[in-house]
Amino acid sequence: MMQKENISIYIQDTLHKNKILKLKDCRLWLSSIFKKNSSITIRIVSEKESQSLNYSYRNQKKPTNILSFLLSENPIIGDIILCHPLIKNEAKNQNKKIRSHYAHLLIHGYLHLLGYSHDKELDASTMEKKEIHVLKKYGFQNPY
Repeated sequence: MMQKENISIYIQDTLHKNKILKLKDCRLWLSSIFKKNSSITIRIVSEKESQSLNYSYRNQKKPTNILSFLLSENPIIGDIILCHPLIKNEAKNQNKKIRSHYAHLLIHGYLHLLGYSHDKELDASTMEKKEIHVLKKYGFQNPY
């Protein structure tokens, strides 16, 4: 757990002994958008767990790379579920470093907790611009 300025980040990695995500990286990547008093849990899961959650909450019978669950808006409390096998394959197929893909998806997931959406074209454009801006700030290329 990392707590600074009333910001808490917990990482649960169900797949790796050596954690794939480091708290200091998550803290840095989210620092410019993180709301004070926020508390998030980042959970790294298998395709089976991702599919189970995606089916339970979105009625989709397939795993997904990321799911965000908002538990409280003020302060922001939420869970971000990241499916490592899918993320690893996507990074390889898109010729990206896995670290940059994780950074993108973590920022994407946190923006969902803040209320950003990509259901409509205008909303998607706004969200993508925000993601690109934050990623650029930390030396990552445009993921789109």
